[in-house]
Amino acid sequence: MNMSDDHPPSCRDLVGLLAQTDRRAAYAALALGANSVAEVAELAGLRPPTAAAALRKLTDGRIASFDPEKGTYTLLDHAFRLAVQAEVRVAGRGDGDGAGSYFRRGRLTSIPDRAEVRRRVLAVVKESFEPGVAYPEPKVNAICGEWFDDWAALRRALVDEGLLRRNRAGTAYERV
Repeated sequence: MNMSDDHPPSCRDLVGLLAQTDRRAAYAALALGANSVAEVAELAGLRPPTAAAALRKLTDGRIASFDPEKGTYTLLDHAFRLAVQAEVRVAGRGDGDGAGSYFRRGRLTSIPDRAEVRRRVLAVVKESFEPGVAYPEPKVNAICGEWFDDWAALRRALVDEGLLRRNRAGTAYERV
């Protein structure tokens, strides 16, 4: 799984990470206090190479971390909280509004045409910009590029929707 370090795993990513039995067993072993490959293998009933591979997947998916100095693994409990918060922000509570379908693995798949969904999707992207900070255009392009391949279209949409304001010279942007 290749997820950007700037975006927490999504609920879909988390389900994918834990869809395999060996990864669930390794996760459970970490939750029960194991913190090395050997401890995870023993507690989870896995062979050490299988436990190591599962732990690698959990760390790549950013629901566990590895401390190379100590050789230990730790669960990143905040990954679930952040994923649920992002899901609620994108899809809303209850039935949602369809905005969540525009995100995959923490990235925007397209910019919605429907105004209310578009506004909600762009509001998620807007959170990448700190209020009161003037961003030079190359930095705005880089941030938009982390969300969407067509960063220029995304930047334009954020400006058109009044979520970012461009200075008169067109060289800097600020969150509205």
